[in-house]
Amino acid sequence: MGIYFNGIHINGNFAKLTKRKPKNWIEKGYKIVVPFSFKWRHKVGKVECTCKKCEEHYQPYYGTSWFHEKDCELIKYIEQRPQILNLNQYWDWDYKMICQTE
Repeated sequence: MGIYFNGIHINGNFAKLTKRKPKNWIEKGYKIVVPFSFKWRHKVGKVECTCKKCEEHYQPYYGTSWFHEKDCELIKYIEQRPQILNLNQYWDWDYKMICQTE
């Protein structure tokens, strides 16, 4: 799904966060909150992800992505110390994303 504006086509998932998948989710995409069901958690130093739920975003042709909650301890820690992302191991890391399909 995308937006065409002034001769520029912008791709992205512009769906609003809903409680469940819409009927036409395959064509339009969706954003919903789902229970955190992964067997592993991200960790930076001694701070570990504390998510009980996560956001699931689906976009046609791009697949599904899962994102941390806003009140996750890991997200709060990184947002308080953004210089951590300058370290080599975190240089190109989207810290808000848990994982995505290809």
